[in-house]
Amino acid sequence: MGLFSSAGTGKDIPLIRKKIRIPQEMGNLAGLTLPFKPVEKRLVDKNNIKQKLEIHRRMPVRLLETATQEMQKINRLLLGEKERRELAELFTSYIYSIVLLWYEKYQKEENNLPESRERKHALVASIDAISQLSTAYKLLFRELYSNSKREFKKNAKQLYLYAARSLELLRVEQRLRALRYQKLPRVAWQHCNQLFFSLAYHNQLDNEYKLIGLLGVRKSSDRLRAGSVPDSTVRRLYLSIQLFGLLDVTTWPTRMFHVPDAYLDFLKGEGLKLLADDDTELHPGLLVTYCNNDGPPRFRVTRNTPSLRIRLDYTALYNILVKDHKEIGKQQFLDVFDESAISRPLLHIPEADRVPVIEMMIMGLTERERRQKRHASFDNSRLRVYFGFHDVNKLLTDLNETDQETIRSSRQFIDTLAMSSALLAEEEKHYMNASWKIINFSAGGVLISTEETDFSNPIHIDMLMAFTMPDNEKHPILGFVRRLNRPNAKEVEIAVVRLSNYAEAAGVQALDEMDSSVAKAAILIKNIRNDWNLIIKTGMHYSKGDPMKLIRANGLHLPVRLGEVIYTKKDFRVFELRSPNLTPESQ
Repeated sequence: MGLFSSAGTGKDIPLIRKKIRIPQEMGNLAGLTLPFKPVEKRLVDKNNIKQKLEIHRRMPVRLLETATQEMQKINRLLLGEKERRELAELFTSYIYSIVLLWYEKYQKEENNLPESRERKHALVASIDAISQLSTAYKLLFRELYSNSKREFKKNAKQLYLYAARSLELLRVEQRLRALRYQKLPRVAWQHCNQLFFSLAYHNQLDNEYKLIGLLGVRKSSDRLRAGSVPDSTVRRLYLSIQLFGLLDVTTWPTRMFHVPDAYLDFLKGEGLKLLADDDTELHPGLLVTYCNNDGPPRFRVTRNTPSLRIRLDYTALYNILVKDHKEIGKQQFLDVFDESAISRPLLHIPEADRVPVIEMMIMGLTERERRQKRHASFDNSRLRVYFGFHDVNKLLTDLNETDQETIRSSRQFIDTLAMSSALLAEEEKHYMNASWKIINFSAGGVLISTEETDFSNPIHIDMLMAFTMPDNEKHPILGFVRRLNRPNAKEVEIAVVRLSNYAEAAGVQALDEMDSSVAKAAILIKNIRNDWNLIIKTGMHYSKGDPMKLIRANGLHLPVRLGEVIYTKKDFRVFELRSPNLTPESQ
């Protein structure tokens, strides 16, 4: 990982060049459902609304659902600006504190599959309520916005408030969805960019704005004093949303969600800078986005990229991440710790999380090209999936036993369960039909899916797993869960990074353990480049350079030395393995 040189000019005002043709529909927010119904007094009566919400004070999920239903009706009404704003503020006063409660509760808990009904209902209700509240402020913005400088100036203060509030609520929705392994919808991304570009055109990005709260951008354990919610700006809100999406934080452990914003705060506006686009080549360290972009910033400008666009310079953020990565590696090697040598955001997370979160951020800031061709798959009749170090190691151990007839008999129930994504539950045998499906696969990974039920196998991101393909059941392929995604209410997709072309159960002993007859369980693999690697449990305190004895499945004892750490996960680590007796051909 090399450092980037500063590619930007530092000149970021104005962001939109005068020669760019500004579309008339800039502030229209494409895809936003517009009001069309005449006003019904009973629907907008504040006392009536309060009574409906107060009934459910002790039932937070029901309160959110009721608020969502009422806002859906109101958002269809042809209301005046003042009345719509007052109603939006009323709903905000009821909704935000409840949503904050749910977010703080579930952000502290690792999100595994299956999702509990309580969690699902709370988060779905929160997402729906925040989405409708955001719609109310988008409608207010659309009603007042004009490309005309003169007309915009008349309502500049209110427009800034409505845009900032819309962006803050979009950020809340983004974080809430991430708790459920869901990305921000395309139309929400489009609205985010359209709101920002509409204000950028008028050079109105940096006025102070009082946040509703800091939901999703701070650790859940941080407590704010009453009245201490800080100010922000449209620029900072926008960059927070962009970075979260760019880094694909949806795939991270939830306890780390706040880290990208912590780095942005630490770098004080230098970590991610906005620059005018000058039609020159995009150098490393630069991204591009545009007014109607329906996703995060991109690494390339294509022939179809609209001319109304801006650049994002992430040079400073990337460079400090590389610096932190090298410094932590040096400190681990020397077995010392100097907190003054690493960035402040890392001091507030557990030591075990520091390297993984830096590596995830660097990966997100690196353009990745798919090198392996993906193939569609349709034969899922005998696909078996095994999760966790213990089950994977047991599978490999059993496959090496000589008496395979006895092993097959003893494993019959385990292997039958592995063909289903749901655990067998009494009187719920129909859930066994929730089988695994391969969506596509390549040399580097596989995408599988299944129906999520209350009895689904427990799964979490970074979990070690093995699967046997229908045409090669005797040679499991190992990988780990890279991404979970819920494309709809019932289905869950699991993206798996492939670790091995070959795998066997093994044992290892360090120098001070060689007199013992007991070896610690490990897994010896050939990776997709045909190099030898070793998978060990994270709790085994071995380091790069350690000499060891490797006991292979065939009983052969080999002297080996651990090389570089390739992956550090919560439950396991993958090391390069060096030995004159291990060659790419040896097996």
